[in-house]
Amino acid sequence: MTIARLEIFARRRQRIAAAPFAEFSIFQVRAGRKRIGNGQRQDEIPAGGFAAVAPGQLLHVENLPPDDGAYRAVCLCLPQAMLTTADLAPADAPPWAALPVQRALEQAFAHVEQGVSEQLPENLLRHRVAELVAAVALAGYRAPMPRDRGLGERIRLLLNTQPAREWRAEAVAAQLALSTATLRRRLAEEATSFRGILEEVRLTHGLALVQGSHKPLKQVAVECGYASPSRFTARFRERFGSLPSELRD
Repeated sequence: MTIARLEIFARRRQRIAAAPFAEFSIFQVRAGRKRIGNGQRQDEIPAGGFAAVAPGQLLHVENLPPDDGAYRAVCLCLPQAMLTTADLAPADAPPWAALPVQRALEQAFAHVEQGVSEQLPENLLRHRVAELVAAVALAGYRAPMPRDRGLGERIRLLLNTQPAREWRAEAVAAQLALSTATLRRRLAEEATSFRGILEEVRLTHGLALVQGSHKPLKQVAVECGYASPSRFTARFRERFGSLPSELRD
C-alpha cells in the first residue's frame, strides 16, 4: 500500500465539480486559497492552512491563485489500511474540516512528506501516519471512516492498481470468487455498476495526473485507458465540469 502525494499548481482559478476523495486526504495550501464545499457549507483555506477530508467524499473544489503568482498545494492521501480503529470517528462526524495552523500539524505533515519522498519502508511510514492523524485530531478533527468496504469499494481498489487495463466484469468476478450475475446484482444493490466504477477510477486517476504531473494530455488519456484523447476530454469535462486543459497552466 502507498501514500499518494499530489502536488498542485495553478496559475488560473480552477473549479472542479464533485471531486472524489477515496482516501483520508490532508491538504496544505502553500500559496493562494482553496475552497471546499458540498452545496450546504463551504470553507476557505488560506495560504499556510490545512484541510482534512474523510474518505468517500464528493466535494466541490476551487483553487484560487494569489495576485502575484501560482496556486500551490500538497495533498497526502492516507490508505485506510494504515489507519487504526482508534482513528475512527462517529458516522455523523463532518465530512471535512478546515484546520487551524499548529506547529505539531506542520511538523507531522512534513514528516510524512519526507518519508514518502525517501520511500521509507511501510512499517516506518505507519508511525509517521499515526503522528499526522494524531496531529489532525489535536487540531480538532477526526474523520468518519467506513468500517466495512462493500463490493463496489473492493472492485475500485482492484481497478485502481491498473486503471488503463482492459478490465472485464467476468474476469473481476472470477477473481473475487463470484459469478458475473452475482457481481452485477450486488453492485446494483449498491446503486452502482461495473462500468460506472471503471470510468470513475479512470477519470479520478486522470484528474490526479492532470493536476499533479506535466505529462501530455494524450499520454494521460492512454494511462487512463482511453485510446481517444477527445473521448477522454469529453468524459472528463462531463464528470468534473472543466476541460483538462483548463486545469493546466
